[in-house]
Amino acid sequence: MPGVTVAHDRLDDDAVEDALRSVRFDDRYTRENVVDDDDRVVAYTGYDEYPVRVIETDSHTVVLEGHLYGTDEVEGELTAAAELVEEGRLDELSEWLAGRDGDFLVVVVGDDGSTRVMNDMFGRLPTYRATIGGTTVVTRELKVIRKLARSAGEELEPNTLALGQFLWFGHPLGTRTLFEGVEQLAPGSLIDVEADTVESVHEYRFDDVDRSRSLEENAEHLADRFIQSCRNRASVGEETVVSLSGGLDSRASIAGYTHADGTLLAATSARKDGGNDGEVDIARQVAAALDVPWELYVAERTDGYREWLLETKQGMNSLSQTLGLDFADQVAADHPGAMFVTGDGGDKTVKNIMPSKPVESADDLVDAVIDRMALFDLDEVTEIVDVDADALVESVRERFEAYPESTVKGRYVHFVVREQGPNWSFHGEDRTRYYVWSTTPFYYPPFFMDAMACPPEQKQGTELYRVFLDELAPAATDVDYFDFGTPIDSLEYRVKRAGYDWLSDRPFLKQRVLGLLGEGSSSGGSPPTPLAEETGIPSTLADCFSGEAVQRVTWSGAYSTPQQYLLLTLVSALNWVPEDGDVEIAYADDDRADRSSVSKRP
Repeated sequence: MPGVTVAHDRLDDDAVEDALRSVRFDDRYTRENVVDDDDRVVAYTGYDEYPVRVIETDSHTVVLEGHLYGTDEVEGELTAAAELVEEGRLDELSEWLAGRDGDFLVVVVGDDGSTRVMNDMFGRLPTYRATIGGTTVVTRELKVIRKLARSAGEELEPNTLALGQFLWFGHPLGTRTLFEGVEQLAPGSLIDVEADTVESVHEYRFDDVDRSRSLEENAEHLADRFIQSCRNRASVGEETVVSLSGGLDSRASIAGYTHADGTLLAATSARKDGGNDGEVDIARQVAAALDVPWELYVAERTDGYREWLLETKQGMNSLSQTLGLDFADQVAADHPGAMFVTGDGGDKTVKNIMPSKPVESADDLVDAVIDRMALFDLDEVTEIVDVDADALVESVRERFEAYPESTVKGRYVHFVVREQGPNWSFHGEDRTRYYVWSTTPFYYPPFFMDAMACPPEQKQGTELYRVFLDELAPAATDVDYFDFGTPIDSLEYRVKRAGYDWLSDRPFLKQRVLGLLGEGSSSGGSPPTPLAEETGIPSTLADCFSGEAVQRVTWSGAYSTPQQYLLLTLVSALNWVPEDGDVEIAYADDDRADRSSVSKRP
């Protein structure tokens, strides 16, 4: 990821230089040293538009990666935070974090030789920490850690529990990464780099439900908060590009931004094979209904983007997501410096994420999570990867025990937000930031916490979402919701939604019905070519994989394409070997004129 790297007690100069050079991924990227002395190095890489700000005070150097939204006093805010960090006033620092709207990482370098790193309350920018040769390294780039470890003769071993979690849920849990000894920084954390310690500064909790407002009052209140979030984000740039699909979350984002200042346009990604033409048409209709200029981009999955994604995310993002890279690449070429906005977080805030069945115990919690999120059966995971089934189940139970909520349902909600957010969807947004800054209005703290406190019965059947969207822009409500083929304020939608919710309470029957409709789990054809190539010779697989089980997933036809790409991601990440010297990933097509957008002006 473009961004900050911090190392205390200098490693080998040549190794550090080589590692930082390796994450200058194309000719737009530069590298800057903020601090470079005998005690530490603080540097960052990125392109011209990537947001990094350095502030010098009487006793500190403060580095801000990312944005504080909705304030004109960024320097004053950071200076105040630096003083709280230096003086160890963690209660006040917790209040500072809770009151800041932003996607950010802050590095505070003291004149006394201290270096501390703090992230925002949601952990919006994935950041990694490891100890290499006795030196603590904190970096936004997992590749930096892998290269430094290789240079120090410390080959990173796979974390088999994390591999199992990745296959089971699509991502590791907690602070685990795919590699032993490498952790992802938890949301709201403060690292003392010199002491190699991490403290939790701020942790959200979801015990309380506020039933003081009616559904209509909650929708109006949330719409006001949401519009403020959009205005905050629009204030840091002149142009906003909303990634618009056929769903509700991106629709809400663009509806909110119609109330903000600045240039606004919608961009939609169409697959070259026409596989999402229906969604594209819904997005076109939403943009037209809101009178927002619309641009269409045709994206494809290529080997070049797959190699880029492996080099950049190092396995922390599924290699199935290369269409998003092509899309972001094209948007960045047409709109350099724009704010690229998604609907990430809408699925957790305005929709009902309570378990569909009663949960009263730790065992119920584990079962509910498996029903909701499991991508492979547990026995399949343990056949593919050398990991114990009981250890996997216990790892889920341990996550619940780590949360602050006193209620069982509160811990379930915390799992969905904490594990799927920082460990999965935030990596997807971060993937986009290699080209253009990406954010979402759903993670504005006042909006997020108030939305999470709304009664689940108001969110049932998308009721709260319907009234919320109508408050933002009634015209957006009238366009079909692609997933159901009808507007969400129609009787037809309510009937279909009731049937869907009934099936969701019966996962096995739901799978059978989807299979009859042609939406089942079978891939129904040849495996993705990259998977066939990576797994063609079982003896080349890492020791933690079962060659026979890998071959079954690849060739039996019983597994979906997303499942196959999850396996491909793990196999490729473990087989990745750092190159010597410069590493530059070329664009899949250097002639951007051949991939220009097709503009649609409603």
